[in-house]
Amino acid sequence: MNWTIEQLRAFVTAAEKGSFSAAGRAMGRAQSVVSTHIAMLEDSLGVELFDRSSRSPVLTEAGRALLPEAHAVLRQSYRFDSCAVAQYNGDAVRLNVVISHGIPFQGISEGLASLSEQYPFLSGSFHIVSLDEVWNQVSDGGAHMGLVLGQLPEIKKNCEMMCLGQMRYCLVASRNSPLGQKKHVDMDDLAGQRQILFNTSRAQRYLLNSQYWEVNDVLAAIYWASLGIGWTAVPLGLARRIARDESMKNLVILDMDNMALATHNIYLIWNNSFSRRDILETLCRDLKDYYQRAFEQEDNMF
Repeated sequence: MNWTIEQLRAFVTAAEKGSFSAAGRAMGRAQSVVSTHIAMLEDSLGVELFDRSSRSPVLTEAGRALLPEAHAVLRQSYRFDSCAVAQYNGDAVRLNVVISHGIPFQGISEGLASLSEQYPFLSGSFHIVSLDEVWNQVSDGGAHMGLVLGQLPEIKKNCEMMCLGQMRYCLVASRNSPLGQKKHVDMDDLAGQRQILFNTSRAQRYLLNSQYWEVNDVLAAIYWASLGIGWTAVPLGLARRIARDESMKNLVILDMDNMALATHNIYLIWNNSFSRRDILETLCRDLKDYYQRAFEQEDNMF
């Protein structure tokens, strides 16, 4: 079979436009050229793609079966051409992203999925690290951008930032623990039980009990809390969703007397040497929208 991309393009265009003459106008070719391309394609494939017995050509059964395959080949051909152009022009983009532990990754994952659709030649890396490591990697250029939660350190001179929204936090423990069996808890109750902290240098300022465990993964902290190892602070939406899982039926969200749920800001930071402002602006817009909806609908977004 010696068919060509131009023949496939003529076939697809004629099927979409409903006639060879309309396909010729759309392709900027004479009708005779389109007809010749399609005839040569049919000859190469050994099947008729159009029934020409009526005034307008109609796809045959073989034509209907091959049309989606032709679309797929043309899409791949377009990607090939575009990739070659991107490499020639230096448009291929690499984006390295880091986020701190405790931030549900659904938002940034959806943002990157959207970017991948808009920028087919976008590639890079995605890592979950400590809060300090986010700042270190973005500042030294190891990562182009990152997401951090809560209190910020001194802003680095070569970094910029934007607040994307807020996230509510709650306290969780095992239903069978002393805290889980209380209808309401207060600070004295918390101080009397083992605490589970995220492993960052700033976690110590939230320490209420000299007995504590440090972990660097929010799901591990939740699981440990469900086992009765201690209590911990986690995103409210994530806790609600996990608590509905049958395997986590021992997990309970604590009710604290006279204390509102804590909220933490979510910040996007980036190295100001990152030149693709179009990508940055698109990601900022998508993430701000996501985290705004997440704040209003925790159960459905985390």
